[in-house]
Amino acid sequence: MKTLADNEYHKMQLENGIVIETFKPSYLDLKTTQKLVEDRVKTMGGTSYPLLANIRSIKTSSKRARDFFASEKGCDGLIAAALLVDSTLGSMIGNFFVKVTNPNIPTKAFSKETEAKKWLAQFVKK
Repeated sequence: MKTLADNEYHKMQLENGIVIETFKPSYLDLKTTQKLVEDRVKTMGGTSYPLLANIRSIKTSSKRARDFFASEKGCDGLIAAALLVDSTLGSMIGNFFVKVTNPNIPTKAFSKETEAKKWLAQFVKK
């Protein structure tokens, strides 16, 4: 696994054509979300990847932050996104978020990393 970035907001790694982004804040507001996306886009250098977003540290977020993540700009550089949550209940909540915000890319919540990676593998550029 290759580390692409590691700062106060997130750690990004590349593994088998999938970007794994581990979020560090416990709360996401719009400003933090915009910074995360800006860092991700800059780090990926114009190449699009499927994303495994480990959001287990996040306890809550603002509606504006969630809406930004689901927007075209928030999905810039992404082919698909798997949200890694900490429980089956978290997975249900995550999938509800996906239905309500309707992201511009295929997005699904998972409580098991292996299942998330397996789902994302279909989006890896060959």
